[in-house]
Amino acid sequence: MRSVRKVSTGALVRRLAALAAAVAVASMSVLLAGATPARADEPAPPPLNGLIDPGLLESVQQSIVGIVVIWEEPQDPFAFAPEPPAPGAEQPVMTICTGWFDSPTTIVTAGHCVDPEEGRRALDNRAGPAVDPTTGIPSASQPVRPEPNRTVWAFQPRELQGAVITAPVIVRVDSFRPADEGDTARLEMYGLPPAKPLPIAPGEPHLGETVTSIGFPGLNIDETDGVDIEGLMSGGKTPAEVLQDSRLQPVNTSGTITARQFRQGVAVYQINADLAEGISGGPTINSRGEVLGINSQMTVPFLGQNFNVITDTGMLRDFLGQGGAPAAAAQGEPSQVAIENTAAGSGQAAPWTVVIALIGGAIIGAILMWLFARPTRTASSEPAAAERE
Repeated sequence: MRSVRKVSTGALVRRLAALAAAVAVASMSVLLAGATPARADEPAPPPLNGLIDPGLLESVQQSIVGIVVIWEEPQDPFAFAPEPPAPGAEQPVMTICTGWFDSPTTIVTAGHCVDPEEGRRALDNRAGPAVDPTTGIPSASQPVRPEPNRTVWAFQPRELQGAVITAPVIVRVDSFRPADEGDTARLEMYGLPPAKPLPIAPGEPHLGETVTSIGFPGLNIDETDGVDIEGLMSGGKTPAEVLQDSRLQPVNTSGTITARQFRQGVAVYQINADLAEGISGGPTINSRGEVLGINSQMTVPFLGQNFNVITDTGMLRDFLGQGGAPAAAAQGEPSQVAIENTAAGSGQAAPWTVVIALIGGAIIGAILMWLFARPTRTASSEPAAAERE
C-alpha cells in the first residue's frame, strides 16, 4: 500500500502565509500602477488662463487641414452651342480656408468657405457687373446668375508632422450654415487612414481666457518656399497640389476672449488674436487643446483694433450633434480627449506601466511563496513514519 505523508500544521500555515503574501504584492503593484496619473512626472492639465504647452500645440497641428475651394460657372448640358465666356471669366475662382478634424473621417470649417452664395459673389466680383451698352454704366437690374459649381479640396503640407492626407483629396460638403446663421460646415472624406480629432470644449469660455487661433493665412503663401507658381499657372498642378508640395505650415496667434456679441441674433465671441484671410475655418482653442469656436470673420475698421470673431461654443456642439456639455466633464474641467491629447503631447504611455507592474508582482509573489513554503531542516527532526494497513 502507498504511504501517506502527514503535513504538519506549521507547513500548512507557512503555505497559506506565502499565498497571502503573493496576493498582497500583486494587489499593491496594480494599485501603484493605477495611481501613475498622479505622479509628479505627469503634469496635470494646464489652467484655462495659462498659455498652451508647446508639445500640446504641436500635437494639435496634426489635426489642421488646408481647404481649397474652386468656383466655376456652370455649363448648360443641353446647350447646342454655348456662348463664349466673357473676358476674364475663363479661369475659375479659388478661395483658401482652413479646417480641422472633429472625427477620424470628418472635417469642420467655416460655412462661408463653402457657401454657394459666397462663390457666386466671388465670380461676379471678378467678371464685374452687367453694363448697359447704351450708357456704359452698370445696369440697374443685374441678371440672376445660377449657382456656381463647387469643388472642395483638402490637403496637409508634406512637412506637417503626423499628417494623414498625403495627397490632396476632394471632400464632400455634408452640411453647412451660412455666415449669418452660425458660419459652420462639415466635410466628409473617404479612403484615408483615421485622423486625430480635436475635442470640443465642454463649457463656454470665460472673459479674459487665453486662446490660440490656428490656420493657413493666405497672405504669406506666395512667399513660402516650395510654392510652384509656374506649375499652377501652366495648369500642370492643381492649387491643392501646389500647396501640398510646399513648405507651408499652420500659423498660431494668441489672444484672449474679449466679449460675447450677437450678430443678427447669432451669438459669437470676440477675440483679440490676429486673424487673416485663409485662417477662416480654423479652430480657436484653449490652453487644454479644446476647440472653443471656428475662426469666422475679420473686420478691419478704418481706426482701432480689428474686430475678430469666432463661432459660439454651444452652437458648434449643437451643429456637430454633440448637444450640451458632456456629463462627465463639468464646467472648467478638461474633456477626456483633451486629457489624452495632453498625455500624447508629453510622450507618456501609461498602459504599459500596468503590464509591467502585473509581471513584477507575479515574480515577487512567486519568490516569496517559494521562500515561505520550502521545508526547513533541524537537528531534532523526527524520522518519517508510515502507516501500513
